[in-house]
Amino acid sequence: MADSRHDTEAQSFPLQGPHRRPEAGRAAGDDVPPLRLRLRPGTFAVEVTRSGTVLGRHSSADVRLPLPDVSRHHCRFVCESGRWQVVDLDSLNGIFLNGEPVRRAELRDCDQLRIGGFIFDVDLRGEPGSAAPANAVRTIANALPFPEDGGLRRAS
Repeated sequence: MADSRHDTEAQSFPLQGPHRRPEAGRAAGDDVPPLRLRLRPGTFAVEVTRSGTVLGRHSSADVRLPLPDVSRHHCRFVCESGRWQVVDLDSLNGIFLNGEPVRRAELRDCDQLRIGGFIFDVDLRGEPGSAAPANAVRTIANALPFPEDGGLRRAS
């Protein structure tokens, strides 16, 4: 059942995710290989710098995707043995990797990942760029070119 209060919150607040404790067995400073999700179309990207990063519509998600076709806690990015995986968190609309629905899948460079209406290109090369860290105080909605009636703001 839809909760319109949460949809309204997702459209109006640029929030950051909570400060979470490191995963068991990992120190806070452990390095993980770079994972950059480049939003299509456009130049905006999110750099995932921590294993366990959650994407979703809810304010507690590490990266907010504030559209109604994104579940509150849609998916998680996990790095195991230096390899990134995406894990569906029982989302309503699922996740698609290279056009195929997946529950859990390893990510490879140049893969295409669809989460709701968002399409990302996976970049594992770690080249420096203008990516925003996943824990930045912003929401992807500020960078999206959606129509005004969608309730989302454009980047200024």
